Amino acid sequence: MGFMDSVKGFAGKVGDTFESGVKSVTDSTKKMSEKTKVRNEINRLENEINNAYYIIGKKYFEKNSEEPGADYEAPVKDIISKTDRIEKFKLLLASYEDKQPCTNCGAEVIKGQKFCDKCGAKVVFVEPPIIEGFNDVPQNNFQNPQPQDVQAEQAPVKCPNCGSSLEPFQKFCDKCGTKL
Repeated sequence: MGFMDSVKGFAGKVGDTFESGVKSVTDSTKKMSEKTKVRNEINRLENEINNAYYIIGKKYFEKNSEEPGADYEAPVKDIISKTDRIEKFKLLLASYEDKQPCTNCGAEVIKGQKFCDKCGAKVVFVEPPIIEGFNDVPQNNFQNPQPQDVQAEQAPVKCPNCGSSLEPFQKFCDKCGTKL
């Protein structure tokens, strides 16, 4: 009977330890969940504050952009400059789709339209804007390459192995196979 009592006692201790472990895990999980809820609430409130700052700043800008005061002059000029640049990018993007805004009402008109279908104004399509630092440098035009006199620009090339005349673009000699 002593052995059975020992086994029962041991089983009871294991059960108590297990129960204690489960309670500890449950408490930790509960605490972690509460911490997450608190962090989420802090983030939500900080986002609301940042939105309020944004609204205040936008209202200040709208009211004072003409005469912003010394403290705000540089950021106001920066906003105006970037807003103008965004408008140019929007026009450029629309031109890629053969569209542009109506100069009278701002509605989207498609290339080929003679009159705006929203306000009836005559449509005059303008060239896409040139944007400094973006499309102000001419790109290579591969459809209409400029003819070049390669012979005049470069001296004749000879194979270092056999001395045959080569074209400047060759990577291997066509007479002896030497890599150039």
